[in-house]
Amino acid sequence: MMKNNEESPSDQMFLHQKWLMEAEKTAQASPEKGGSPHPNVKVGALLVGADGKEIARSSNRFARGLDASREERYEDDCRSFWINCAEQMVLVDALRNRADIVGARLYITLDPCAICAGLIVEAGIGSVIVPNHASQGYDKLKEKWKKSIEIGHSKLSEGGVKVIRVDRP
Repeated sequence: MMKNNEESPSDQMFLHQKWLMEAEKTAQASPEKGGSPHPNVKVGALLVGADGKEIARSSNRFARGLDASREERYEDDCRSFWINCAEQMVLVDALRNRADIVGARLYITLDPCAICAGLIVEAGIGSVIVPNHASQGYDKLKEKWKKSIEIGHSKLSEGGVKVIRVDRP
């Protein structure tokens, strides 16, 4: 039996879908409005506190102050050195705002890579919510990133971070 302040599984699923849609909107926005400048893989992330309130949102993007107009920074061999992951940017924004992120939920439009998964574990994030079959929505995802995501899953699992998969609305 549910207590008065508990959400039903269908309510929780609705909230997960709502937050994932917000993460998707963030990724797809124009770069001038915080969206991803990546030509093929636009990832959005949104961090929600234990209280259910939004803490931060971001996309995979260049760090503040970097010149995103330089074409060589978009070349295949260099792009991942210049564009930071959405999860990294969300955690930095939360840090800047001195937000309490322990036990928070992280909504991401693509499963985290190995590096971001390690950061998520270290930060004390309680759960990561991603769309079912998230990587299938990124048809140009390279094999190295697929392998990194696989390692990321292991890190999250071993680190005690709950991964919740949600059908896209």
